[in-house]
Amino acid sequence: MNTRRMWRTAGASLGLALTVVAVPAQARATTQDVPTSTQVLQERLAAIPPAGLAHAEHLQAQLGVDDLLPGGVINPADYECTTATPVRDWAAASTADWTTSDRNIAGIFEQVVLLNAVLFPDDAGTAFGQDGEFTTQVTHTSRDLHSFWDIDGSRVRVVPMHSDVLLDRTQVARIFEVGFGFDSAASDSLALAVTTLADQGKFDHGLHPLFSFNAFAVNGLDVPGLGTVPPEIVMGDGVLEGFKAVGLDDVAARAIMAHEYGHHVQYQKDLFASTLTGAEASRRTELMADAFGAYYLTHARGAALQWKRVQEFSQVFFQLGDCSFASGTHHGTPNQRLHAVQWGYSVTQNASNQGRILPSLTFANQFEQELPVLVAPDA
Repeated sequence: MNTRRMWRTAGASLGLALTVVAVPAQARATTQDVPTSTQVLQERLAAIPPAGLAHAEHLQAQLGVDDLLPGGVINPADYECTTATPVRDWAAASTADWTTSDRNIAGIFEQVVLLNAVLFPDDAGTAFGQDGEFTTQVTHTSRDLHSFWDIDGSRVRVVPMHSDVLLDRTQVARIFEVGFGFDSAASDSLALAVTTLADQGKFDHGLHPLFSFNAFAVNGLDVPGLGTVPPEIVMGDGVLEGFKAVGLDDVAARAIMAHEYGHHVQYQKDLFASTLTGAEASRRTELMADAFGAYYLTHARGAALQWKRVQEFSQVFFQLGDCSFASGTHHGTPNQRLHAVQWGYSVTQNASNQGRILPSLTFANQFEQELPVLVAPDA
């Protein structure tokens, strides 16, 4: 299955259930229209029409966004785990005044932003970060990763994810039409609701970082009515903004890129296969990607980061660990992610030939042997 591998976010899956309700047809709705728009998107939820449901499920299956998978449930009592990290605290503070309704609406915004980046990468531009300040880091890291790992990097496209699409009625309508199979009239109606709601102060007029607080790898998609989307790494403005806010902007873009590229190594080398299931399977692939990333970031022929920078980028992975022990998207606890990074660094440091890059399958085999140690109970 072509699968999306995501950093943990506040977002939901692609399984939206929306009803088509007419809203005023002016190009820009007034403040008085906001409750009606909210009603369209949340309070009057109904089943997507059969054609749209099938369309959405087709994309969901390819993106691999099921929240819960059978088997592989981890005993939470075995682990020390907290999500109270600086970047998560920053994210929570940024939404402290949101109501439950706001959070539900924001979940829809996140999915619109995500789908726009994945399905229409040509419209995203080439700048990374809200002000383009991460463009050099991302593009240089992408170029270096292509030459570091033994896969065909030319197949992997790196795409920015910008939330300002939420203010563009035409683009949002296109997402509802292409992504969910609504007809043009219904898509335009829903798009007006989205743009009306997004353009509020509490949502930073569509630019709130939580709407694009994500980065992920996708191994290509077959989209009905659109065609084939190539393999991608999608880098959200919001996740970069979050790490900038906690003082890790010097290294976060490189660390996240290295992790996501690790997933493309897994795709091309068929490393997702495992006897593990559910949360255990997801944890394995995510910790392996962490280790791939750490190996590149500390290798003399990779990013060649020194110990101080190693400690800094370790915090990037640590802060995005999670305690979702029954989830099919579990990424590992903060401690486990930190251990995976430290192990990847140790492979670099302990190598007898510091100039040799291990073949990816050799590195993966070594990781498999170390995995039981990395996930051993620590509570």
